[in-house]
Amino acid sequence: MKTIEIWADFACPYCYMEEKQLADIIEKAGISEEVNIRFLSYELDPEAPAVPVETMTQHFMSGHDYTEEESLHLMERITKMASRVGLDYKLASTQVCNTYSAHRLMEYAQQKYPFPTVLKLNFAIFHANFIENLRISDHSVLLTIAQNCGLDKEEVEKVLGSDMYGEQVRAEEKEVDARKDFDLIPYMIFNNSEVLQGVISPGAMKKALGLL
Repeated sequence: MKTIEIWADFACPYCYMEEKQLADIIEKAGISEEVNIRFLSYELDPEAPAVPVETMTQHFMSGHDYTEEESLHLMERITKMASRVGLDYKLASTQVCNTYSAHRLMEYAQQKYPFPTVLKLNFAIFHANFIENLRISDHSVLLTIAQNCGLDKEEVEKVLGSDMYGEQVRAEEKEVDARKDFDLIPYMIFNNSEVLQGVISPGAMKKALGLL
């Protein structure tokens, strides 16, 4: 059994496209039953607001000193990258918001549901953020996503209405932050040894999976 640990954030557009690329490679190779994937939590900005105050375009202007033209150009470039794996990003209008509850929801799902349901939920949250431009910090949005993926409504409400799984989220963030080679997300560890992070080529993923 091949194992893959993936640290990612639902606020990271690169994470969605790289996870989609990985899932496509695994499916095309017909090795889904031979791979055990574990999603781990990481927040790019733990202090991001629950109620968005800016779009991603505005965020790069205010937080990274980009001009409007530079920010829009970056959004276009990332959008083109995402299209290569079949994702139609609406990145310029994506709302920048807190992802803590989304991570807690994923922690719950991984403990209670089979992997196909977990994977569906994972991609549904990304889709809601980067393609539908929904506010994924909103508990009502997360509840709808969870129900559409087959999760129990009452259990999800209990998780979202508390701080359940919060300690696990923080522990996973501390774990990867402590790794000397950690630089970018997504941060993937294949078979407890090989690390791939950031923008990853299909060839590198295939090699790590033993397909090359």
